[in-house]
Amino acid sequence: MPKKKQFDLHTFVAGAALKTGKPFSLACNCGGVVIIMPPFQDEYVVCPKCESRIRMLVIEGDPGYIIGAEPDGSPSLLPVQGSASPHPGTLTVSERNAILAKVRAQLATKGK
Repeated sequence: MPKKKQFDLHTFVAGAALKTGKPFSLACNCGGVVIIMPPFQDEYVVCPKCESRIRMLVIEGDPGYIIGAEPDGSPSLLPVQGSASPHPGTLTVSERNAILAKVRAQLATKGK
């Protein structure tokens, strides 16, 4: 019998958002929104729209995004929810491209 998945989705949450104690919105991939009321007790929330279990991974500070990777290994910008800093959706195309170009250059340097 296949093992049941513990979580359907994962998202990053800004640690600074939890320290303020103010509620913030956490968006699901389906468009549903969960209002987070710090301090939260569980490591996950359930989307009210699609009922996905979303695991929250807390990132120190208040970054708007972190660097992730696409399935092909190319870098991507992953949003950090609850952050007051600019997130990928608020950056211009040229800003996103500049950040990703810098990451690619750093990766190329490490590969040599």
